[in-house]
Amino acid sequence: MSQREGDRHGGGPEVSGGTLFSQPSCCQDCGCSAGIVRLLRDLATTPCSGLLPRGLLLRRSQGHGAGQALDSAGRAPSSSSRSAPAVLPERREAEVTGEAAGSAACEEECSRNEDSSSREARRRICAGQEEGSRQPPVPHGATCRICLEEGTEEDELLSPCVCRGSAKYVHLGCIEAAFMARAHLLDVICPTCKHHYEGPAAVHIGKLAVKELEENYGENHVYVAAALHNLGISYGLLGDAEQERDLLERALAIQEREHGPDHCDVATTLANLGNAYDRLGDLARQRELLERALKINEREYGADHHAVATTLVNLGSVHGRLGDHTRQRDILERAHRIMEREFGPNSHKVTASLVNLSLAYGALGDMHRQRDLLERALRINEQEYGPDHRAVANTLLNLGNVYGCLGDAERKRDLLLRALRIKQREYGPDHHEVAKALVSLGNAYGDLGMLEEQREFLERALSIQRRHFGPDHRELLSSLTGLSTLYDRLKDIERKKDLLEQSLRIMERSFGPQHYNVGIIIAALAEAHGELGDFDKKRELLEQSLVIIELKFGSSALFVVGQTITTWPYT
Repeated sequence: MSQREGDRHGGGPEVSGGTLFSQPSCCQDCGCSAGIVRLLRDLATTPCSGLLPRGLLLRRSQGHGAGQALDSAGRAPSSSSRSAPAVLPERREAEVTGEAAGSAACEEECSRNEDSSSREARRRICAGQEEGSRQPPVPHGATCRICLEEGTEEDELLSPCVCRGSAKYVHLGCIEAAFMARAHLLDVICPTCKHHYEGPAAVHIGKLAVKELEENYGENHVYVAAALHNLGISYGLLGDAEQERDLLERALAIQEREHGPDHCDVATTLANLGNAYDRLGDLARQRELLERALKINEREYGADHHAVATTLVNLGSVHGRLGDHTRQRDILERAHRIMEREFGPNSHKVTASLVNLSLAYGALGDMHRQRDLLERALRINEQEYGPDHRAVANTLLNLGNVYGCLGDAERKRDLLLRALRIKQREYGPDHHEVAKALVSLGNAYGDLGMLEEQREFLERALSIQRRHFGPDHRELLSSLTGLSTLYDRLKDIERKKDLLEQSLRIMERSFGPQHYNVGIIIAALAEAHGELGDFDKKRELLEQSLVIIELKFGSSALFVVGQTITTWPYT
């Protein structure tokens, strides 16, 4: 199972997105109404999940995910070859040593074979009309690493991978020509940097692969399933979770029919389908799919294989979002040991497990351990990708939040400003990844007493999140709860109450009515009702909150809510 460091790389390769909440600890000590506000502010800190990017069905040593030998036009073997063995021999890499090799021939091949639909797809991407295709500005004078020409209105330059320097930018048409000439329709890896293509370029060549394979093998062949799988992941990394889910469901149906329900490729698709459901807010479905994938991988590879570790990282993160942080830590410790043993302690392939493990320790209150793990992940990512890559930005985002929890608000702000600059350059100013940085940075300004700046950043983040996810997605919780604490400080209690009520509806639907973060939101809402003079409602909500939080903390829940009930005035 391939791994990608990247967006939900949170880097995760990013294993997917979604709000993670730290286990509250401060109110266990103070037990006052101010403590409830601090608990709420804890919810407003939204760490990047750092989930492992979905494993791709590429270059597998066995099964139908292997790259294919294609004919000279870059096509799959004809229908007469459909009885070919499961693993077709790959072309030797020496035939195309990199995208720059034979670029003139690539351009000629592209112009000869490109149909009108392909040209239109490229035009729409360059015009920013494809979902998630908007690119940050390209520096003046930048040229394509293949044809050495500048971008045009019809074929702008993209930065589709982690290549840097003069190799950073490339025309979409040149990527397409090189992809077809290289003749590996299931290989979406840049031949120069050896990392997967991302963004609109990955979607574009993914669609080409699906079309070619369907024409040559039919819509229900396992090669088509592998291409659908890769295309689904590309859509997911662009933020289109519904398209990701639909493509992966289709791929899964083909694989289960052709391979049976317990094949290793089925496990890969199950894990990535689970990540799609995570993005759509269905954690229960994600856990179900990941647990099934884990059983298959353990049986197929043994308990200590990196494919098992990848599934464990995803599964551990789900347990964390469901509130079981001890289970989360234990699963991630196991995953991290496997990754280090297979790849070495300084490989970029261990950073996703480092980031997720750090989140588990943070949720359990060990902020120094969390900081140390993130500092290590940052060093590895900077070495692998350079200081300005999106994987680095996600690690900076998590690390900045940790420094805030440790009381160093200025260090937090500086790290988050760096993360925001990277994200805005990589994604453009209105991307949902930018919103994550805006939330954390807004709260950093709040820690420094700069409330107007905090409001500006949080309101901008909320606007982006609503536009991208809709009004009821759990991604909105970070900005909603952050704004509620801001308006508490500004003494706008009605606005605070409205934001908390929105948060409560989303949280109950996303995590269930008995999740301890639901109890914390209810306690904060109770405080708002008390400040507005409705003490009967306040007492009712606090008692409801106590019941929920007691499920998580036992008798110590009295310090969180119970003492607040007895110390706040009633009339």
